[in-house]
Amino acid sequence: MSLSNNLKLLRKKKGWSQTQLAEQIGSHLSHINRIETGKYNPSLDVIQKLANVFDVSIDYLVSDTDEDFKEVRIEDKELMERVKLIDSLDAEDRTALIRVIDSMLTKKKIMNLVTKENTAGHAA
Repeated sequence: MSLSNNLKLLRKKKGWSQTQLAEQIGSHLSHINRIETGKYNPSLDVIQKLANVFDVSIDYLVSDTDEDFKEVRIEDKELMERVKLIDSLDAEDRTALIRVIDSMLTKKKIMNLVTKENTAGHAA
């Protein structure tokens, strides 16, 4: 349960109780507790609020390992040029673009997890 582990670690790093985190995102203590214990999978809206309050990407929040966050080398020159141009956007446009990218990456990870769970279910 990567989301539950990452959420708990980030919350403790901030020194917040579950109640304080719930207040930060406009939720309830029981909701945070169920997410941290892996008993509840929150909506994308709640995941986005959590990512925002901790100032991390959704991808970081739901990632199983930090393996995805090592130094990245982009070999595709066209992609590299686009990445460089992102920095030239104003803050509002950059934030909007990052949210779109995060949403697409989260969707891909969720689809991979669902596929993996369905495959494991059929193998049993």
